[in-house]
Amino acid sequence: MSVAPKVYLVGAGPGDPNLLTRRAEHLLYKADVVLYDRLVNPFILQLTRPDAQLINVGKIPYHPTTKQEEINQQLIASAEKHGCVVRLKGGDPAIFGRLQEEVEALEQENIDYEVVPGVTSASAAVATLSIGLTSRRLSNSVTYCTGQAIIDTPERFVSMMQQGTLAIYMGIKRIGQIMSTIQQETDIDYPVNVIFQASYEREQVIKGHVSTIASQVEDSDVDGPGLILIGPVLDLEKMFNTKVSTPELLQGNRTANIARAFEIYEEGRTAFLDIDPHCDYHPSQLALIQHIKETLL
Repeated sequence: MSVAPKVYLVGAGPGDPNLLTRRAEHLLYKADVVLYDRLVNPFILQLTRPDAQLINVGKIPYHPTTKQEEINQQLIASAEKHGCVVRLKGGDPAIFGRLQEEVEALEQENIDYEVVPGVTSASAAVATLSIGLTSRRLSNSVTYCTGQAIIDTPERFVSMMQQGTLAIYMGIKRIGQIMSTIQQETDIDYPVNVIFQASYEREQVIKGHVSTIASQVEDSDVDGPGLILIGPVLDLEKMFNTKVSTPELLQGNRTANIARAFEIYEEGRTAFLDIDPHCDYHPSQLALIQHIKETLL
């Protein structure tokens, strides 16, 4: 008797594979096909079976990329062909992950699904800073928002920073406009932290104020995805952390190398898997390994 297909909408966390949930890791190994976002750590994709198909459906900000409707159709088509489909999203799928659109598409086709939460980048960022998003004396709330939301309706958010913390996603490219908008709404020069590549070994942190942070980020020449935190729980002292090492490409037995890779990540470094000659790989898996060799090593 054939098994009914099921789609798992899984959070991949902020990047460090040690922050994956046990459920996420189990489903990755079980998956027949994985549709993944652009910012997912390639090593996490290597936790799948070598014969699993990998499909990149990631969006690039301010660039023409896969439309959400196309992703929905790819999910449905994959479920019609395979028993276990994983839709792998960076961070937590319920936080700016377009979760509802994909759930509705699956429900319309009567396709069974499950949502698996992940660690969102704001949680990873404050772990780096050794502070809380909330504090009994300084912050009694936390608000997740996008940079565009602040630009469109700043009055909704500025009041929340007086006794709360604001976590701004997808705002790095417009950080100057965001800070100018906030300055127009308040006289308080709130402390700001910008965390790039949270939880990765190349993670970097810049600390400043609403009035200074945009120029600090511009002068730093730091690139990549980042999170903006604003609120009283953040201090002024500028810190610029750089943890850079050469990623390791592990050769030989795949199972042993997965265990070794987790140890390397535990040490704050990065590792990926090379081809195991004893495994049969889906072409998309071989393409992923080639991409790693060409761009990440």
